[in-house]
Amino acid sequence: MRKIQLMATALGAGCVMLLSQCTKEAKTNPVNNGGNASQTAGTLKTFSVLFNGDASLGSSNVWKDVNIEGSGAMTTVTDETGTLCWQFTKPAGSHRTEGHGAKNYQALNGSEFYIGWTDKLYMPTSLKTDAVFQWKSYPTSTTANHPLMLRTNNGNLELQYFDINHVASVPWSIPLAVSVWQSFVLRIKLSDSATDGYIELWYNGVKQTFTNSSQRYYCRTFDSDSCDPKWGVYGGDASQATHIVKKIRIGTSYADVAQ
Repeated sequence: MRKIQLMATALGAGCVMLLSQCTKEAKTNPVNNGGNASQTAGTLKTFSVLFNGDASLGSSNVWKDVNIEGSGAMTTVTDETGTLCWQFTKPAGSHRTEGHGAKNYQALNGSEFYIGWTDKLYMPTSLKTDAVFQWKSYPTSTTANHPLMLRTNNGNLELQYFDINHVASVPWSIPLAVSVWQSFVLRIKLSDSATDGYIELWYNGVKQTFTNSSQRYYCRTFDSDSCDPKWGVYGGDASQATHIVKKIRIGTSYADVAQ
């Protein structure tokens, strides 16, 4: 009888040990939505990166097209942290050096997403450009054409919005910073309705207020058949301009794309 009791006690302790080990080793399989997933303190965090535009991935995996008018060049350069970056150089007398992204990704009308990047501009602060970033319509139409553009003008960096009649307004601007890194996150609700589409903007990690005194600006963000982002230098023919861009991301949340 005593042997039976000892055996039962040993088996019970073994079961407890096994249960303890099973509980400790239990894991939740992460759901991968095209990005990365991590588990911290038992909480699953899913990062839904829809597009990665790192220069280390190669031009053929990032750009749908490269648009150069004149003797400009799109190359790569390594920054002070060892990160490979895109470098768009538009010499004086040239009109455009831009990368048209994002390869294998197409934003759908009605969707919401975030675009993030970090960049540095080298140019005279007085240089007026047509764009250093575009949210561009394809095929090019006679309506909004490029609903959103960032450009340099009169010593400022301006966000331009173009309505369906191609009339421009400037809902946001700041003094132009050159030779320094700056980060952007643009949230877009994609719509061909000016009352349904909207944008939100973070500059260097700070959410911005637009000229309408709101941190959300309702506008028409979709035109033609599709829209894509473009980075580089467009216009500013009078002088050389260089635009270095890194950490390009498109995702479903701010955390996916913020630097």
